[in-house]
Amino acid sequence: MWGKLFDGDGEESQVVGATLLIAISILLAVTTAAFVIGLGDRTDTSPPEVEFTYEYSQVGNGNLTIVHESGETLDPSTVEVRADIQFRPAPGNDSGTLRSSGVESYALDSIATGSEWVGTALEQGSEFTVVGNDSTLNSGTIRIVWVGPADGDTTVLGEWQGPGA
Repeated sequence: MWGKLFDGDGEESQVVGATLLIAISILLAVTTAAFVIGLGDRTDTSPPEVEFTYEYSQVGNGNLTIVHESGETLDPSTVEVRADIQFRPAPGNDSGTLRSSGVESYALDSIATGSEWVGTALEQGSEFTVVGNDSTLNSGTIRIVWVGPADGDTTVLGEWQGPGA
């Protein structure tokens, strides 16, 4: 077989050589393009599947306790509470003083009056509470948002609307 490839006018070997050159060029181009547009360094950034329940009480400006009912355990550093009104996060296992200033976005791994808001993991049965600040929670919308650790893309995992919203 090798003798036949190299015998004669060399036309067959030129075809094989040209085919290999084209295949290698295409492979290099595809690999380079994948890394240039970011496909080569992507990790799995699909949002977790989780379900929350909400327990609302219209005491004062309103209290909303959010409970991780089922689904994946979440890293609190990838989850934020966002609202269209100002709220205050209540401390994790502490019924003492609430955070002094109202916010519209707050990361779950933040400190609320000296104690972690939810601890090191948000898992089934975990709960945390938000309290209305200048306006009541009754007229607001609270969203639990997952922030992708690799790319910062966001996904709403849960949403609650006040009865007056």
